Amino acid sequence: KTLSGKYYMKKILLSIALAAVCAFAVSAPKTHDGFFLNGTAGFGYGNYLNQFKNNGVKLESKGFQITSGLKIGGAIIPNLILHATLKANSIIADISVSNNAGESVNIPLNNEAYKVVLFGAGVTYYLPSELNIFLSASAGIASYTEFCALGESISKHDEGFSFNLSVGKEWWVNDELGLGVAFSFNHSSTNSDFLNYKGDVSFNSLSIEATLTFN
Repeated sequence: KTLSGKYYMKKILLSIALAAVCAFAVSAPKTHDGFFLNGTAGFGYGNYLNQFKNNGVKLESKGFQITSGLKIGGAIIPNLILHATLKANSIIADISVSNNAGESVNIPLNNEAYKVVLFGAGVTYYLPSELNIFLSASAGIASYTEFCALGESISKHDEGFSFNLSVGKEWWVNDELGLGVAFSFNHSSTNSDFLNYKGDVSFNSLSIEATLTFN
């Protein structure tokens, strides 16, 4: 299933890349057409939860997170852009462990770092007005990395499904470059394996980001 998903994702991203190349030379000043390149960086709140159904144990890490992203593609019609998306969310916080009764378990696992990377495709739409407000949605495959203080992996994760939604506003700096701000929500889910125990993983984050767009 994972290989099949990766195959179709590569086909989609190749189509987007070809569209971007074709669109590169047809962009008018201060319009959302032609080639599209967008970068983001920001911070917010993230919540990682790993639940093991067979024994009721929960691993949870929540708190401050940092985020970054890259989108590349081209407009298929004015204001509507199809793009490849790379999105990374990292949360750095202590991990809490609880048993099936909801009681805390004292396990010395501190300074955890979790990173969820979305690799997929999406669309961005700019409302046809001078306000330069946009809506963006992406979906794809999520890869997880999880480390403890000594750099050792706590549990293994399968690749899973992930999506990102954002809304924001930009201001033109020149004919092709815009700077802005956006609110972003990310959700990812997958399965995990910890000492032969199977877990259900979810990761949710809400962040505010600075945006830089060439279009």
